[in-house]
Amino acid sequence: MEVHIDASPKLSKYIESLLPSLMEQTGLNRSKKFLYIKTDKDIDAAGQTIPLPGIDTYLIVLCPTRNYIELGLTLTHELVHVSQMTKGILKITPKGRKWKGKFYPNKYPYLYQPWEVQAFSKQEIIFRRAID
Repeated sequence: MEVHIDASPKLSKYIESLLPSLMEQTGLNRSKKFLYIKTDKDIDAAGQTIPLPGIDTYLIVLCPTRNYIELGLTLTHELVHVSQMTKGILKITPKGRKWKGKFYPNKYPYLYQPWEVQAFSKQEIIFRRAID
């Protein structure tokens, strides 16, 4: 997977140091898609993943005001989502999400969304292995 990082030099270096392990652990190192990671202090969440299917790209937006551990965990969480999407397990639609073929409307409670449950359950282990 080809990656471009749009962040301050310090944050870019930090993200670049994590990516080899994170990409390998999530299976993204074999993907032919493009990943664009950027920071935006005005984002309403810690992070967000946006698929751009017309150009085979995934955009991850991270809030740069978090400390390095939180930023690393958020990046890991978002990479789990990218992995879910590249494997076809998670599909985004205008009215909701499809997880393993089952439809969940946009108003489905966040912490009960199975793709979020999986991302939260994996993020710390993957991140700890990356910094170990």
